[in-house]
Amino acid sequence: MFCIAAFIIFVVLGIFSVRYRSLAKKAWYCVGRKLTLRPCEIGFKEEAKDALIGRFILTRPRLARFLDRWIEVFATIFVVLSVWSLLLVLQSGLFLFVYDTCNPKDVESCSLGGESCGVSTGQQSFLAAVMNFEVLDWTKEETLLMVDTFARIPDRFKRWEPEMFIDSSATYYKPFDSKKQTALEVIDPGCKFCAKLFRNMKVAEFEDVYNVTYIPYAIPDPTTPSGYKFPNSTLVIAYLESVKQYPLQQEIPADWQILERLFVGEDQTGASYQEQFNFLYSAKEAETVLLLWLEDMGYDEIQIEKIQETAQSEEIQNIITKQNEIVEDQIRTIKIPTIMFDGRRYDRVIGEEKLK
Repeated sequence: MFCIAAFIIFVVLGIFSVRYRSLAKKAWYCVGRKLTLRPCEIGFKEEAKDALIGRFILTRPRLARFLDRWIEVFATIFVVLSVWSLLLVLQSGLFLFVYDTCNPKDVESCSLGGESCGVSTGQQSFLAAVMNFEVLDWTKEETLLMVDTFARIPDRFKRWEPEMFIDSSATYYKPFDSKKQTALEVIDPGCKFCAKLFRNMKVAEFEDVYNVTYIPYAIPDPTTPSGYKFPNSTLVIAYLESVKQYPLQQEIPADWQILERLFVGEDQTGASYQEQFNFLYSAKEAETVLLLWLEDMGYDEIQIEKIQETAQSEEIQNIITKQNEIVEDQIRTIKIPTIMFDGRRYDRVIGEEKLK
């Protein structure tokens, strides 16, 4: 281990000083001999020790003796940590390529992953596994994660066709035009980055170029009382699917009007509706606001009652379950928003320029 550690150290030092480059070459030669099960040159180890700890002999003799005695142990630890660090860097690079985030367990912790709400994988950190005495379970999870990561590599090169994931219940922001290409979003009504993407699309007039549709998906989070990242997302999604059963004779479908109010609308105090739904409204208060929106959109009292009843029906729950399966098993996104158009897939907020 000593010659490997010496090689790493002298290569780094050799970048800044010519003095250590010859030692780096000797260390590499020593590594080669070790790999072929041959002994290293006798003088190299002493020469390397002199270069590494010789300066302490006169000034700090005790430290020099201590380092000389335990240098093999320190070299082993250094090599292990160096290899571990290299593997982590390579793993993060692979994750960034495959998932567009360097940490699929905690998407929002990666500054390189773009603006998105993470879909939790439910996997615990190594430190948490050690604290909970579940290192074996952590190892299994890591292995499965890496297997899944390699299995997803082809997804980075495939052509993503939105039509493959759209069912008959889908609505479009503007009337469907067969001459236009289709764009598909996967969104959570509570995700602020979904709202930002919506605003960018409006500025870029994206809906004038594409037939824009969406799949709603409530991001699960077992650590919260509701079981979801945003407490009222499931309620909003139920109403989005319910109003599709009772379309208005208007250019913009009612479900899209709900999303637009949620993403860009503000209440009388100037507070964002999305923030109110996420942090202030109870389920009952959120439903009251949705019912007021329906009335404002033009639904009469009887229609609103039917929409409210349908939102709680098994039929709507089956539709939502089917959509969840599409997101989790076919699209397999771990970042929201996800948007597909022109054969490309993006798991992040897309800027206005790229949307034009």
